[in-house]
Amino acid sequence: MIDIKQEIITNVKEIIRNRKNPVLLLDLKEIRKPDLLIIHDLICKKNFESLDVILQTPGGDIDAAFLIIKVLRKKAKQVNIIVPLYAKSAGTLMCLGADQILLTELSELGPLDTQIFEQQEGGQSGYTSALNGFKALEQVQLHTIETLDIATKLILARSRMKISEAIHLAAEFSGQTSGTLYSKLNPYKIGEYARALEIGEQYGITLLNRYRGWAREKAEKTVKTLVKQYPSHGFIIDLEELVSLGLPAIKINGNLTDTIINLRKKLLETQQTIIELIEPEKIGGDEKNNIS
Repeated sequence: MIDIKQEIITNVKEIIRNRKNPVLLLDLKEIRKPDLLIIHDLICKKNFESLDVILQTPGGDIDAAFLIIKVLRKKAKQVNIIVPLYAKSAGTLMCLGADQILLTELSELGPLDTQIFEQQEGGQSGYTSALNGFKALEQVQLHTIETLDIATKLILARSRMKISEAIHLAAEFSGQTSGTLYSKLNPYKIGEYARALEIGEQYGITLLNRYRGWAREKAEKTVKTLVKQYPSHGFIIDLEELVSLGLPAIKINGNLTDTIINLRKKLLETQQTIIELIEPEKIGGDEKNNIS
């Protein structure tokens, strides 16, 4: 039986031969605090001039993601994050702390709207975007404005009322029709979502300011775009979009391309999180494997 993990390690070694940097492989099925502890134990006694981090993750705990990139930056003068296929949500936050983000034409990051673990319909639990509540509120507000506009025009067209009277009557009608929609929104949930989004924003701003040297105003503009300007949590943010945001995204070219293509295929076949540090001087030796 083919050992998928060993094939992944073989590809990682090829990347090391190509780039001459140690590699921290992070195939995180869900970013969690235990992952942070494993990563810390792996590199706490080491220092790197330049560290390549291969990151594949759909996201997870945003607090853990912030602390992971903080640990990496403490132990490496330069951190380069290689995204074979996807680094979404909290994985995108980690990328904000990198000196370089290396991507293929299929690699994708995602919006930074914080995910909240909560009870879903049917009694099941799962993650939901903190932006959902705000999008719902936004739609209700748009509906209210559109209803007011349409009602005012109809009243004016069908009566001899003054504009002020028509607006007053239309406002009453709009308020009644929209009131039902507003009543379905939970203000406490929206407040919770607001705090969660603010956490993601502040983490992103901190990383860009601390490790990229961005002024706070510039960092705020980019992070707010990543948090609030995309239509869904699954929206694909590709290399071109990252460049337009001013982030250090670079396309993977040359001999490295085929290796990354092979690697991403194998990463999709794995079921468990893989956390592994491989250093150039250990290629060909017996690396200690670390799997959580």
